[in-house]
Amino acid sequence: MEPPRLKTPVAMAPLSNENTTDVQDSSQDSVLGQFSYAPATQTTVITTTTTTTTSFPPLVLKTPGHIDHLDPKQYPLASSPTPQVLKQLYFDLDGTPACFSERNDASHSSQESKHRRSPVSISEAAERAQIQRKKYSQFDGSGWTTRSQRDLHPGSTTSYSPDRKANASYVTPTRSGRMVCSQARRRRVKSLDSRQLENSVVDTPPMSHDRDNVTTATPPITDTDLQLVEPFQPLATDTESSFTESTRSEADHVMKPLPPALDIAAAQDASLPSPSLSPITAAWNLAHAGSSPETLTDGEEPDQSSRLQLVERDSPDQQRPPATLLDAIPSMLGSFEAMPGEMQTYLMYQFLRRCSKPTLRVVSEVVIPTLKCDFLSLLPLELSLAVTRHLDFRSLCRAAQVSRRWRSIVNSDEQAWKNVFDNDGYTLADGELQRSIKEGWGWQDPYGSEEYERDISCTPSVKSDNESPTRSGLKRKRRADAPVTPDTPQTERPKRKAAPKPLSRKRQRTREAVKCDETKVEANEAWMEQLSKLEGPYAAANAAALAVPNPTVGLPNLRNLHFYKSMYRRHHAIRNSWMQTDTQPRHIAFRAHTRHVVTCLQFDTDKILTGSDDTNINVYDTKTGALRARLEGHEGGVWALQYEGNVLVSGSTDRSVRVWDIERGICTQAFQGHTSTVRCLQILMPAEVGRTAEGTAIMYPKQPLIITGSRDSTLRVWRLPQAGDAEFFQTGPTANDSDCPYFVRALTGHQHSVRAIAAHGDTLVSGSYDFTVRVWKISTGETVHRLQGHTQKVYSVVLDHKRKRCISGSMDFLVKVWSLETGEALFKLEGHTSLVGLLDLSHDCLVSAAADSTLRIWDSETGRCKSTLSAHTAAITCFQHDGQKVISGSDQTLKMWDVKTGAFVRNLLEDLTGVWQVKFNERRCVAAVQRNNLTYIEVLDFGAARDGVPSEKCGRRIVVDFRGNELPEAGSS
Repeated sequence: MEPPRLKTPVAMAPLSNENTTDVQDSSQDSVLGQFSYAPATQTTVITTTTTTTTSFPPLVLKTPGHIDHLDPKQYPLASSPTPQVLKQLYFDLDGTPACFSERNDASHSSQESKHRRSPVSISEAAERAQIQRKKYSQFDGSGWTTRSQRDLHPGSTTSYSPDRKANASYVTPTRSGRMVCSQARRRRVKSLDSRQLENSVVDTPPMSHDRDNVTTATPPITDTDLQLVEPFQPLATDTESSFTESTRSEADHVMKPLPPALDIAAAQDASLPSPSLSPITAAWNLAHAGSSPETLTDGEEPDQSSRLQLVERDSPDQQRPPATLLDAIPSMLGSFEAMPGEMQTYLMYQFLRRCSKPTLRVVSEVVIPTLKCDFLSLLPLELSLAVTRHLDFRSLCRAAQVSRRWRSIVNSDEQAWKNVFDNDGYTLADGELQRSIKEGWGWQDPYGSEEYERDISCTPSVKSDNESPTRSGLKRKRRADAPVTPDTPQTERPKRKAAPKPLSRKRQRTREAVKCDETKVEANEAWMEQLSKLEGPYAAANAAALAVPNPTVGLPNLRNLHFYKSMYRRHHAIRNSWMQTDTQPRHIAFRAHTRHVVTCLQFDTDKILTGSDDTNINVYDTKTGALRARLEGHEGGVWALQYEGNVLVSGSTDRSVRVWDIERGICTQAFQGHTSTVRCLQILMPAEVGRTAEGTAIMYPKQPLIITGSRDSTLRVWRLPQAGDAEFFQTGPTANDSDCPYFVRALTGHQHSVRAIAAHGDTLVSGSYDFTVRVWKISTGETVHRLQGHTQKVYSVVLDHKRKRCISGSMDFLVKVWSLETGEALFKLEGHTSLVGLLDLSHDCLVSAAADSTLRIWDSETGRCKSTLSAHTAAITCFQHDGQKVISGSDQTLKMWDVKTGAFVRNLLEDLTGVWQVKFNERRCVAAVQRNNLTYIEVLDFGAARDGVPSEKCGRRIVVDFRGNELPEAGSS
């Protein structure tokens, strides 16, 4: 049976110098690439296994021209190093696994390649031969032993026998400085002179058995010892070999002539046959090592004769990489660099079109990060803050997610978040600023509808970096009565005491509470002092840092103070909860004014004030519904009221105007002058009406005013009393108005009842039942414009001071927009089919409500109708809106609408007999309604969850008594 045949592999030849860029031409910044084939393994049956690795000369890829003159902003990759993913590439080249690697140090690799191509000195060759002599060893079953220990003894000789036959088709060449395999040694070569082989038998000089002290006698060396021999041509590669072919005749083998061997006879005095390379042979081999492909036969004994490295020439039968890879790459890069930028773009696009997804992915991973510019980190902090202050809250939140640096810049910019807070219409409730500072809201990041701001004032704080834990841990309080002697140092470590007995849980909680209270007192003193010194967002943030310093909350690497960002997030979450139908507010209800109609209502986070036709004004607690005070004094129904701070002003059918101290629950002033019911009133606060040439703001009025409109067709202006002003009471009309120290002037001109008023700065607009609208100048009392156009009574007016316009609603079903400058009607808004009794302008959005059971949303700039809200079944009795929602009340329901889309969101209250009044702020909605002929005040709190109110207390109607206690007969909404 014929053994299987194995085709002999072909060794790769190095490139010639004509086809390779000289490594000496590479600059310091050039890129040095290296092509090589993957290790190829050849297994000869029974006998040998040969592994060959072929490497080619370095390929120099020069750096882009004029790199020093390239603008890094336009050429960001010019001076960037090659990514690690591209430094080592593996691929198939004409069916052969190949590798391309870029050297880490091009200059060092160039010097190394140059050094390998240069002749080797005798001393260096001797040193390398000595190293290789120690390296090769033989495994004999008990361990690796050196040939010097096994074979070489004093007097022994080593010869090369010509009778030893080799059965191989050709001599396997190698390019390394190592030994030639034993298979090549056993081959028969016809061109080898047997006489030369006989002369090559040389005695081996004595050698020591100590492998660490191997010495070799070196004969004199002549110049001919280092002469280069002519490289040989490899034998035919198309022949096959096997173990059974050893009996074939030598004539059957087609052999190519080998190059002449070294003239051993002539150089016998200079050449040392030895168990390893002699210095001269090693010098010749190292000088002709080329690209250093390595061939090593597994399972062979190391050769006992001297081994000579032979360098082969290029052969047509040998493989070599395509010219496009080695020759065209440098020239292609040079041509690309010389192209105009437009052509480079086009050519690069053509390259990318021919790339697969993995290649495009690598290009994307390299190019996209380079094109990104972290400008906030590059700019000074002051300029970075100036940039962030022009962003809205969404952009700020997204910027905070870019990196830790951006997060730190965005979160620490308290002024930017304060501006966003104010621009979005959020306001701090009474006491909210102090509470947020005290409880450490600025350190927290509650997420989700069930999370909320907690009180972390007692949370342990993180020690600062400059505080020594050892020193702080050894710090002790010295007893006041303990004597201090000079011999005892102050820093002496105290004696260890016996462990105290464990405290009971009750005493432990008491001690912790006492410590917490002491900490709170110290912190409160610090931050209150800080807050009182300065004003503004940074003062509040500094106070918050003093109140709760470095609490152990959140992730350590993301923990930082962001006071106004936390305030914005809290208010934004509460605002969004209104429109989420799955959010259930806390709902409390309490009786008010028995069965009477609530004619006016106003509230804040602390109190609710209601006026009724029962002549009383009631003050309730907003959170609990408890009755705080009942203000009595009017002799008729209260039809109008408004308060600023602790001062309340009310108008009644008894024709009087009264001023009240809300906290004390007493009337401080009573004004007379009107001869009929005071139907409407407004407290006018100072506002900016212009600026001087120097840029100083012009404010009017100089002090707060009271403006009232009456059914007697007149308007009156009073000065608002301040805290500490003398009490003043008028019991009836007087002949002289100057008797009242608070009276300013009376505005006359209307021919019928004044139904509605609106004022800002020095401008006052009034609507009357005489079908007209008048524009007044408050400072002089003169009529600026008398606006005529309505054909029925005017029931409502609003003032658009930003656009210098006013709007009026009438019983003629029309809404008119007037110019304050010319007095002309700009728009006539049509659509309603009944009395337009209510108007409201907020967030650049105009909403009208009529007796036809509909509401309409208008564009305040163009007068275009944007939406019609129609779901009620009776006349709209009350409504309010902001930029997000409209809440309207009618016969049986209180409904909420989306301002932007006009869509109905949900019913806030149902099963009602009537809805008298409705008001809302950022968090709560308060409505005066009638249920079963009884008057109730209903409070819906959409921010209860942010205060930690449990979910079981939300979503159901809780009825409380006048003390705020829950009644057992609570019904459901």
